[in-house]
Amino acid sequence: MLQFSVRFLQVLLAATFIVIPVSRVFGAPTLQQVLSLGVPLRLIWIANVIELSGAVLLLLGIRTDFLAAIGALLIASSMVGATVAHVRAGNLFAEVPWTLIFFGLCLIVVLLRWPVLQAFLRRL
Repeated sequence: MLQFSVRFLQVLLAATFIVIPVSRVFGAPTLQQVLSLGVPLRLIWIANVIELSGAVLLLLGIRTDFLAAIGALLIASSMVGATVAHVRAGNLFAEVPWTLIFFGLCLIVVLLRWPVLQAFLRRL
């Protein structure tokens, strides 16, 4: 049951982090919202690439646990940046809780895939 739950969480996170960056690329209101925070456009594009890469790795991680952990770490790092941007802009109660929820969900995936990461790090 736990394996099914983790895989469901991976698919949910992947779907979320495919839709959000793609919507920013096509000029959804979220792009204007992020620009209004004072985030440079190049950082938004870097965040889009990181989030899309993480989402793809989460989907590939359904078969390979190591890729799921790497994808979750990528998205978690993006959520750290998003949290900092929102805190600097003063959006403490509007957006910060959401970035922290996504950060926490990514950490759950990483923690549940931790043995695979440990095995990889031991081989190095």
